[in-house]
Amino acid sequence: MSATTEHPKVFISYSWTSDEHEQFVMDLATSLRHHGVDAVLDKWDLKEGQDKYVFMESMVVDPEVVKVLVMCDRKYQEKANSRTGGVGTESQIISKEVYGRVQQTKFIPVVCEYDDEGEPCLPVFMKGLIYVDVSSDERYGEGLDKLLRLIYDHPYHQKPKLGGAPDFVTSAGTSYVRELGAAVRAIQDGKPTRQGLEKLFVRGVLAELNKLYVTPDGDDYD
Repeated sequence: MSATTEHPKVFISYSWTSDEHEQFVMDLATSLRHHGVDAVLDKWDLKEGQDKYVFMESMVVDPEVVKVLVMCDRKYQEKANSRTGGVGTESQIISKEVYGRVQQTKFIPVVCEYDDEGEPCLPVFMKGLIYVDVSSDERYGEGLDKLLRLIYDHPYHQKPKLGGAPDFVTSAGTSYVRELGAAVRAIQDGKPTRQGLEKLFVRGVLAELNKLYVTPDGDDYD
């Protein structure tokens, strides 16, 4: 997805654990929408008379949905691992997609809770995925920032663009680097050719510096 996409579409998968958790998920979805993300949530988009399983599957496999955010708490983990309820059905669809993709970037585990051993409550099929943590008030802000960067494909650490090959390794480049190596070896070995090789290296450097000189044009000297 291009970072310039105006309203990227995401689907939020979660468990109806409690009223408090449902409100937490709705608040997160609302924050995403306020930041231009077209967040799809069953509370808003699943209407009476619709098949909830068809709705879930259509969202998971929809090519217009750039990310599926899996809100992982204890109840989601339990239902996903035991394949029970709507979460169980949904997790089967998601796990198939996760395992079937060579480059998995669509499904993002969002950790909402940790277990008694201090481990994030992730279903088995997501154990190996890098997750976003929103499990506490202290982590929520950073987690939301990471989600937005993932959704808009604009990571905090930008990979630098590739430059061109340096001149000294191309056929059209200078030879003074090779001459430096020859001069150093001659000096180290005490060879009588060292003075000539030193001069050759210096001439190569001066010739390269001369290429960088820009002749001033009148008084306009930059």
